[in-house]
Amino acid sequence: MNLAVRTLGSGPDLVMLHGWGMHAGALEPLAAMLSGKYRVTCIDLPGHGGSVRQPWPDDPKSLASLLLAAAPMRATWLGWSLGGLAAIQVARDAPSRVARLILLAATPCFTRRPDWPCAMSRSELERFATQFAAAPDRMLQRFGALQFRGVPDAVQGTRRLRELLGDCEPSTAALVTGLRVLLDMDLREALASCGLPAGVILGGSDPLIPVDVADALIEFVPRVQVACIEDAGHAPFITHKNEVAAAVAAMMAGPLV
Repeated sequence: MNLAVRTLGSGPDLVMLHGWGMHAGALEPLAAMLSGKYRVTCIDLPGHGGSVRQPWPDDPKSLASLLLAAAPMRATWLGWSLGGLAAIQVARDAPSRVARLILLAATPCFTRRPDWPCAMSRSELERFATQFAAAPDRMLQRFGALQFRGVPDAVQGTRRLRELLGDCEPSTAALVTGLRVLLDMDLREALASCGLPAGVILGGSDPLIPVDVADALIEFVPRVQVACIEDAGHAPFITHKNEVAAAVAAMMAGPLV
């Protein structure tokens, strides 16, 4: 099976990958804003959205191969949350296909480690995974609301995200695997060594990605650009769409060498 893809606009290629439990529709308003300057390709990850019947692959290289088969020959890759890990994996396996990376509310390592304090604790993520296994639907709803915790217009943001996602539910198997990826995958070295221009867009009130990850990335990723959007949460493109679009455009305009 092929992954579901939607393409908007024309210009330099920009690939967008969504986060855990979502699908590409969540990013569609941002994609529409950017489509006036870029050809935006939105891909549904395996087990999500229009790709719900495509199982999540057993290994990261197979995931990268699926994504590359659905993508333009060379593009900027933007990954939101779990999609950020997928984008880094693509850059690791096929750097010639990636012009630059943009991590949107994403990090190369989601779990806290002795040398990586700017992340969620492993126990917290494991607790969520256990609760999800017991009550998937309820935890998906809670996760949707979590995107906007601490954001002034949280109620409106949660409602808008639900509208964009509709009734399209992801595969439970893909969600379980995705949680394992968030728990175990550490792509810090891959991001640092790929040699590609990189940008990071963070929400100042994101409950999942501590904002001080920016300082950690600046230390070991060459040529990283950082944009922090105050009062935004884990889905800043919903509540602060204009600011996110401007940050993406600024990063897209940066030099490639």
